[in-house]
Amino acid sequence: MTNEEFQKLVIEKLTSIDQEISNVKKSLVKLENEQGLKVSALFDAREVQFDTNERIFNTLNRIESKVDRMSFKSFNSYSKEQTDNKQV
Repeated sequence: MTNEEFQKLVIEKLTSIDQEISNVKKSLVKLENEQGLKVSALFDAREVQFDTNERIFNTLNRIESKVDRMSFKSFNSYSKEQTDNKQV
């Protein structure tokens, strides 16, 4: 193998390696963009779920308050009936 042939072979290999590196960089940029979109979507979904959970907790608290008031009214009504029955 002559010196020129060796240099030509080295140049071809370096060109090939340079092209592969370029392809890898393009793939990496594409992958980073896709992952960024996915992470953003997950964050948005988390925010929506947080808001939904907050509404559910607020609704549950209102229902609990209503049940407590109804229970208290029912107990007072029952107590009054018992008192009225004792007087009769």
